[in-house]
Amino acid sequence: MNIFTRLFLTILTILFLNSQIMAQITVQGHITDDQNKHVSNTAVRLQLLSDTTISSGQNSTNGVFSFTGLKKGLYALKVSKVGYTPSQTYIQLNQDTVINVLLSSYTEQLGQVTVTGKKKAIDQKAGKITFNVGSSVTAQGGNALTTLSKIPGVKITGTDIGLVSKGSVKLMVNDKILEISADNLTNYLSTLAAKDIEKIEVITSPGANYDAAGNAGIIHIITKTNKQEGWSGSMQGSYGRQNTYNNYILNGSVNFKKNKWNAFANVNLNRRKELMGWIIGVDYPTYNWSLNDTGIYRIDDYNATLGVGYQIGKKSQIQMSYHYGYREEGHHLDGHDDVKNYITDNKTGKLDSIIRSYATYNPIAKTNALNLHYTTTLDEKGTTLSADADYFNFFRTDYSNFRGYMQPELKEDGTENAIFSNTAKQNILIYTAKADLTLPTPFATWMFGFKLSDISIYSDALYFNHGTGSPVFDSSKSNIYDYSENTQAVYIQGSKKWADIALNGGVRVEHTTTTGHSILLGKTDQNSYIKLYPSVSFTYQASNNNNFWLEYNRRINRPTFWNLNPYRSMLTAYAYYDGNPALKPEYTTQVELGHSYKQLLYSSIYYHHTTNSFDNLTIGSLDTFLVYRTPLNFLTTTTWGLQERANLTPVQWWDAALQFNLYYTKSTSKLNYVTDQKGWGEYVSIGNTFYFNKKKNFSGAVNFWCQFPEVDHIGTTNTYNSLDLGLLYTTDNKQWTIGLNATDIFKNSCPTYYTQVNGLKQSYEHFQLNRSLVFSLTYQFGRRPKASSQTESGNQEERSRL
Repeated sequence: MNIFTRLFLTILTILFLNSQIMAQITVQGHITDDQNKHVSNTAVRLQLLSDTTISSGQNSTNGVFSFTGLKKGLYALKVSKVGYTPSQTYIQLNQDTVINVLLSSYTEQLGQVTVTGKKKAIDQKAGKITFNVGSSVTAQGGNALTTLSKIPGVKITGTDIGLVSKGSVKLMVNDKILEISADNLTNYLSTLAAKDIEKIEVITSPGANYDAAGNAGIIHIITKTNKQEGWSGSMQGSYGRQNTYNNYILNGSVNFKKNKWNAFANVNLNRRKELMGWIIGVDYPTYNWSLNDTGIYRIDDYNATLGVGYQIGKKSQIQMSYHYGYREEGHHLDGHDDVKNYITDNKTGKLDSIIRSYATYNPIAKTNALNLHYTTTLDEKGTTLSADADYFNFFRTDYSNFRGYMQPELKEDGTENAIFSNTAKQNILIYTAKADLTLPTPFATWMFGFKLSDISIYSDALYFNHGTGSPVFDSSKSNIYDYSENTQAVYIQGSKKWADIALNGGVRVEHTTTTGHSILLGKTDQNSYIKLYPSVSFTYQASNNNNFWLEYNRRINRPTFWNLNPYRSMLTAYAYYDGNPALKPEYTTQVELGHSYKQLLYSSIYYHHTTNSFDNLTIGSLDTFLVYRTPLNFLTTTTWGLQERANLTPVQWWDAALQFNLYYTKSTSKLNYVTDQKGWGEYVSIGNTFYFNKKKNFSGAVNFWCQFPEVDHIGTTNTYNSLDLGLLYTTDNKQWTIGLNATDIFKNSCPTYYTQVNGLKQSYEHFQLNRSLVFSLTYQFGRRPKASSQTESGNQEERSRL
């Protein structure tokens, strides 16, 4: 047990013992709205009337507040939040007291003018950054994936999503971890319309109540539904031009609420064509080896979500939701993959030969997800219980044709040395169950919970050699793989507020057992581990303008199921990718010390340390042109960094958000043929929103970010950047919204990675063709939607790794 874990457990013990000896008066309460829903993040102030110098304030957590160490007397309790009528209650305290506060929502009008407020696109507090999608000009007409790319500090490279200098994150949608592979995750996010998203939270220091997965934390996408009586909805159509290809999107959503019933539905249709791929270069002593994989994909996506909820009395609610997704690519939709392996003579600079592979395929993927959610308030103190049960199924089939050619001396008629066909199938089943109990006590607010998840995966890839004219099964290239993973997790978390000091701490314990069985290889790999993941955050309100915080947590990043599959994926006759069933999780320790001034300037220094880190290695043989790529545990990475953020309003018509990161990274390899890396990195982001009228319903945006060279795992990168422009207009009645957005105008957002393995210099570049122009038109009908009441399934973390 390391020193941080010991310190954290000691703090928890002290807090528990103190709760047994406190003898002063305590006031605690529960804040609800007209619909008997919790109202969180409210301003709560308690003042002793006989001595106006004695006053305490805090922000409620989950609609619960608590004041301790009070003396007898008459107090005024004031509760307020934007959008609600303030509440003031007088309390005579002689003993511990519990009080419930009701806040009523309001719409304030002056004559014929409605008083409205527009949220800033970016809001920040200790450990969390909130991106309000509806206030972002450049997010309009896009999807969840493109919206993520608009958040300062969020990096999307190919299918990897992470934070600048801090590593990968886990994605949640409505409090559910997405347990699907990186490819399928980005595909899913591209089907979620930005107009259906209320906000996106970047949680850099998650508490123990969150899954421990994700080196840099969690990104939480929260969608919209209607909380008001009646019905509402919206429809949106958009047309985009990404490089030279068209993108058509049509989506609609509807919400209905009457008395105790609540229902919602949304449908998304997307047809597009994409050019994707990557380039790997290996510099041999006498030749340069370059592998180019480019694919033109015609994609059809269809997705639908349905949900219904029922209010059971005044204290309980049950809700069920179902999601269906269908995705098709393929040869009859112009889908193909072209892999060219160029070999160039270093002395003459002339192209010596080309190894080429051409594949056509027809993959079809179907997704079914079901969630059952229940929540109830158990007593007048605000004790709440929530429970979730989830089912998730992902099924994918594929048929491919593969042809390999060798073209020595650039002859037009190359030698066809490999002809294969391939059938593939993947079936993923995930069952999860979780429960969370929130327990306010006179001393602190406690949370307890558990989560169970069971994952089973079947996948096969069967190759047939057509070299003789008739298909012959090739067991050396084929694979049938069964994988199972079972995880049990429990946690405890406590939060305590004193006057200007707040402490939040907890510990999560996760036990994981995995079994992978390669049927054709006759090989079984098993793994079992139990780990503790402590987290603690401390905040101090030094004055009205100055706030300090200190955060610590430990997290895990598990390998994807695809990385664990020993299946060999052929790229050309001389290049392939190998999975690694012996791959183990990596662990990250994070510490951050920060300060905020007037909610305008945020400064922090941070430390990230990752052990047993894994990465994909490209390994080339010195005596042959055979090159393969495989994931291995071999790195220890440490990063020290400084981050500055500023949210400014220079004038009423201009909002600006700036971010600057300066950091030093050191990566140490356990492999003697992989070179260690160390060096500085910098990141700069500038976001500007301009309002062209007093109503702020016509606005524009100019956003720019730049990533300077940095150390990334075993490699270094070049400088890459993006400039985005946008216009947004909403009619006075809020029914019509028109958006026009240009992304990555100069086509500079694609990074190149440089490494040295086995004495050979290498480069890797992903075709990240983000330059696009999108026009969107949105129509809203009925009542306008508020923040989401869609419940949050419990299997998001499992689904993100498929």
